[in-house]
Amino acid sequence: MMSSDTITTPESPTTPRAPGRKAARRWWFGGGRKHIPAVTPDEVAVAQAYDEIPRTVARRAAPTRKKWLDRWGWYEVRVEGSWTSTRQGEALNLATSRRSVRHEGLMTGLNKISQSMVITDPFALYGSEIENINVAVIGDIGKAKSSLIKTAMCLRPLTLRRQVVVIDKKRQGNKGGEYSGIAQFVGARSIRFRTGTQGMRLNLLDPAIASGGARVDGIDPAGQEALVGAVTEDTMGRELTEKEKGAVDLALKVVGARARAENREPILIELSDELLNPSPHSADVLGPLWADESRRWGRDPGLALRRLCEGDLKGLVDGATSPEIREALEHPFVHFDVSALPTKGPALRVIMTVINTWLANVLASRSADHKQTLLLVEEGWHVADGSTGKVFRENMKLSRGLGLSTVSAFHHISDLPPDSPARALMKEAGIVFLYGQDRLEDAEETARMYHLPPGSVEIIMSLDKGHCLVKYGKADPILMEHVRSDTEIALTDTDEVIKGAAA
Repeated sequence: MMSSDTITTPESPTTPRAPGRKAARRWWFGGGRKHIPAVTPDEVAVAQAYDEIPRTVARRAAPTRKKWLDRWGWYEVRVEGSWTSTRQGEALNLATSRRSVRHEGLMTGLNKISQSMVITDPFALYGSEIENINVAVIGDIGKAKSSLIKTAMCLRPLTLRRQVVVIDKKRQGNKGGEYSGIAQFVGARSIRFRTGTQGMRLNLLDPAIASGGARVDGIDPAGQEALVGAVTEDTMGRELTEKEKGAVDLALKVVGARARAENREPILIELSDELLNPSPHSADVLGPLWADESRRWGRDPGLALRRLCEGDLKGLVDGATSPEIREALEHPFVHFDVSALPTKGPALRVIMTVINTWLANVLASRSADHKQTLLLVEEGWHVADGSTGKVFRENMKLSRGLGLSTVSAFHHISDLPPDSPARALMKEAGIVFLYGQDRLEDAEETARMYHLPPGSVEIIMSLDKGHCLVKYGKADPILMEHVRSDTEIALTDTDEVIKGAAA
């Protein structure tokens, strides 16, 4: 490091003569005398311009220091920086940095900067690094997002006796959903939903979905009133009026009481019939003034629910819950295969929300067991919109009390409007995996949403397959390479259909 107060550079090779002096002659002493002509006016102008370039950086004069005062820290640190060279500054950019000392939790990948392992276990990081155990995975198609979810959030947690519940939307040839191979590998039964009469049913009015406020342990997932109201609003395409909400609540009570008296489950078509043709004296609680008029309030909701039972949701939520679903929940790996459901229409979004609400209520009823559960939803945008999406998001806010970590995946952030509910799901995640984006607007929106440091946009657009930025809590993002075993590579291979042969 240079110790002088100014920094200078060598003088110009051609220096103009002082005014009033004759041009000097330069002589050659090698092998005879050689005359070199004086500098020309053009050379003088170039030299003057060269000399006018500032080449000194003034620094404040260093004060006179006394060693004994300096030893005790009497003098302040100088504000002005000091110059150095590239050779001297090599020590500022070490080849390796301090490695993480964390060893608790499941390993996900390798830190490409420090070459240390990366742990993104939401249950292990809770309390010290994060306060929200929900996870979001964002990236373009073909960047290995699904491989990360299948390994770090599915296969590996099973080794710690955690329960993993998957809502599988992606189709994989004639095998069903992508997670069918994993279900077969771990010996779990796939619960397949399809419209018609051949698939499984999950009753929208299942008694396991308690009425709102019925919990006494402080954990209160969305109940039947909220769920039925959300499904009805999505079907009608508008919000229910206060009169319609009152009619739905009354019909729910009547249908539920009748089913309990007969020791069976109420079903959705009964609710529709009760709304269209109310039982005698069912509205007496409203008083003589409104009892007769209230019989007409349930017309539109009743017609909407009937359309669901006979059309979009036929064979899905219009009957008693299949016993296979209750049995499947006893296995550590629960596979709900919804890949056969149509993407258009309310069927997919409704069944996803019903699964989420039913699962949240089941977990709440056994919250004393302190069982850690992960819910995987790879197509997160399906459950983000509409009134059913609102119910899904409300259930996610109970993640700590339920021990339920929801893992959702998304593709292009820039395609979503600023007020999209899907953005709320992304922002509320405690752990975020940011995979590569091919479009500049997606990379910029990702960096803006998560307040990434400068230069992150270029990194996101240049990430290779299997590499991502990991951000959890308030920590800086980590450049991570996802690491898989040979068995995991075989189980997460989804190129079988494209390659035309079994992997």
